[in-house]
Amino acid sequence: MKPFKILRQIFQILSIALFLTSFVMCAIELESNAEFFTMVLSFVGLSTLATVGTFLLSATNDTAKRVGHGFVISSFVLGLTVAIMFIEASSAAILMLVSVILLALYYLCVLIVSIMQRSSKNIESPEDDIRIVHVKEWKKIMDEGIITKEEYEVKRCQILGIKHEPEEKKEEPKGENDLVA
Repeated sequence: MKPFKILRQIFQILSIALFLTSFVMCAIELESNAEFFTMVLSFVGLSTLATVGTFLLSATNDTAKRVGHGFVISSFVLGLTVAIMFIEASSAAILMLVSVILLALYYLCVLIVSIMQRSSKNIESPEDDIRIVHVKEWKKIMDEGIITKEEYEVKRCQILGIKHEPEEKKEEPKGENDLVA
C-alpha cells in the first residue's frame, strides 16, 4: 500500500507542475495580445482553483477533501479545454495532455489505496464484527437469566449463520410398566 501512496504523491506533484508549466509555455508562445490576455486570465483563475483544490486534498475533513477533488478535476478539465483551444498556436497542449494523464494515474492510485484500506479493515479484529457484538449481547441476556441456554444457542447459531443441531434428549429406557398391549 505504501508504494501506491508514494506514487500517488508523485503523480499529484508532477501533474500540478506540468499543468502550471503548460499555461506558462502557452502564454509565452502566443503572439497576439487578445490570445495572451485570454491565456493570462485563464491561467490565473485555473491555477488558483487548482492550488486551492490541492491544499484541500490534504485536509482531514472528508467534505473538504471532496471539494478539493472537485476543484482539481474541474481546473484540469477547464485547462485541457483552454489548451485544446490553442493547440494550433501552442505546443503546450502536449504538456497539458500529459498532466491530465498524470492526474488520471493519481486518481487510479487513490482508488487502489482506498480499496486496499477497506480490505485490510475487514481483517483487523473479530471484535469489530457486528455479529460477535450481537452474540455477546445475547450471552449477557442469558447470564442474567432472561433466556435459557437452549434459546441462547439457537439465537447464536442464527446470528452466526451456522446450522443449529439441538441436543437430542436422551430417551429413558422403557420399563415393563410402560408397555401397553
